[in-house]
Amino acid sequence: MNKGSGIIGVEQVEEHEDGGATYKFHMDTHARGLLAEEGLRLVLYCAAAKMDMQLVYDFIEDHIKYNKDERFDEYGNYGENNPPV
Repeated sequence: MNKGSGIIGVEQVEEHEDGGATYKFHMDTHARGLLAEEGLRLVLYCAAAKMDMQLVYDFIEDHIKYNKDERFDEYGNYGENNPPV
């Protein structure tokens, strides 16, 4: 499969009273194939490592939270105006 990028876009967002939301996406055939390939790769890597996929998702969420912490720069160092807690 060609490793070029495909096109993915958000078609519709429906917000719910409980704070959740439902998203509807549109994508071209190439993007659909790439997503299937990457999804299968993730499943196989997790299976080979005997790792629950939730651990991967938790790691990504922790990484996002860490990067949003303004006390740190992109290298994890405290900034001049961001003293340790």
